[in-house]
Amino acid sequence: MIVSWITRSPVLRPEVRLRPAPIDNTATATDAATATDTDAAAGTDTAAGTDTAAGTGIKVDAVTRSYTDAVTRQEIFAHHALLEGLEPDTEYRYEISMRVPGNAPFRHRGSGRLLELGGSSFRTAPSGRTAFSFTCFGDHGTDHPEDPFGTAASATLVAGIERVAPLFTLVNGDLAYANVNAVPPVAWSGWFEMISASAHRRPWMPSAGNHEIERGNGALGLAAYQTYFQLPSNDDEPYLDGLWYAFTVGGVRFVVLSGDDVCYQDAGRVYLHGYSSGRQTAWLERELKQARADRDVDWIVAVAHQPAISTAAHHNGADLGLREEWLPLFDQYGVDLVLSGHEHHYERTHPLRGVIEGTPTRTPRPVPAATTTENGAITIDTSAGAVHLLVGTGGSSTPSAHELFDPPACQVVVGVRDPAPGQRHHPAIREMESAPWLAARFPDHPYAFAGFEVDPGTPGGTTRIVVTVYDSSTAEPVPFDTFTLVRPRGDADGPWSPALDGV
Repeated sequence: MIVSWITRSPVLRPEVRLRPAPIDNTATATDAATATDTDAAAGTDTAAGTDTAAGTGIKVDAVTRSYTDAVTRQEIFAHHALLEGLEPDTEYRYEISMRVPGNAPFRHRGSGRLLELGGSSFRTAPSGRTAFSFTCFGDHGTDHPEDPFGTAASATLVAGIERVAPLFTLVNGDLAYANVNAVPPVAWSGWFEMISASAHRRPWMPSAGNHEIERGNGALGLAAYQTYFQLPSNDDEPYLDGLWYAFTVGGVRFVVLSGDDVCYQDAGRVYLHGYSSGRQTAWLERELKQARADRDVDWIVAVAHQPAISTAAHHNGADLGLREEWLPLFDQYGVDLVLSGHEHHYERTHPLRGVIEGTPTRTPRPVPAATTTENGAITIDTSAGAVHLLVGTGGSSTPSAHELFDPPACQVVVGVRDPAPGQRHHPAIREMESAPWLAARFPDHPYAFAGFEVDPGTPGGTTRIVVTVYDSSTAEPVPFDTFTLVRPRGDADGPWSPALDGV
């Protein structure tokens, strides 16, 4: 678990005080996710050297990262406290504090003024294979009146997630739309402030989307993203740290990817196709191979911003690069679920395994027979292929839900042209295909998030994930699509092997 916060000037001794929460904990959570200098000014002013820890607990020093925004030339500081050695299934209370140096706007003699920024509480995951829930969505923005890229639904989604109260949330890219905002740091701070209603109590695990790529912010334009988030290491070069990563909860292995590396389309401020020189795909294969060989892993969930499927008529489209680089690995190692955004609507596929022979766009081959319906209840066997969920419905001001091909079809980005003279952008080359892989779409629900309830089952048996997709147009989430994913557990008899006919 990592507690993070932001300041717009350097501070001294940023730290977190941690202790188990009392059983009758009634403390009111305060916003500790986006502590700017303004927030710090409102903190409790305690004399330097005073111990402010309430009750027993431990002190964890935070590590500070910074970047200089290319637009404003402002240096932004993010502080990350790694909380280790936590007990499973335990409620903890944390408090944030730091000292403002004497040359900062808040002057104080000596070692600086101690500022207490409040805190909150969180619960750790139970140990071993266990039931838990998570949520996901992409393409968010903020509800700020001056933010042209978000809507009021950006905030009601956060409230809806809190009603569901998952263990954690996956954000499938395009978080704050900072790279199209006139003042990128303001977009970032506004987004963190908005999500803190949830993020102060549960992890928000992001993937980088094209709108996180800011020209001039580091070699890849991702310095802001890499500063704000301290994510699991991918054991590669420092400049690639956190851009792809994996983690396990219960019997589920989550693999979070950076789609701009393999996608042909140019939708960011820097064209990043091939930026890892194959490192990410090699890492992905190692991760998937290890996960599928691990008898303690039941499910493999892949997350990337860009989709391999889409029926949007006037947005980005699917991308052949994903189909060429990653879908064969998803087939080979039995990925169960692929979560994406980028297109601003919701749709889901049949299980997909292999490609339809002779299709120049490598059209994924659906396995509709793996889906059964009984008394209206939909059950999908993911051992027959990966189900793709496109959930780019977080609150963007440009929803694609009412701009879908009818009858369903897909435009696939198969390459790019050279930029026009004096331009940087690479125009996309697209080809059309039918959409035999489409199982369902819901154009009447432009704003939504997906919830997942994992049932580990019994040893050697079957495990399931109940998926409920909620309309998030209001703070009271309303379900509109529900289905159940099933597969044998990792400890079931016999090695797993995919049916790869036609791949």
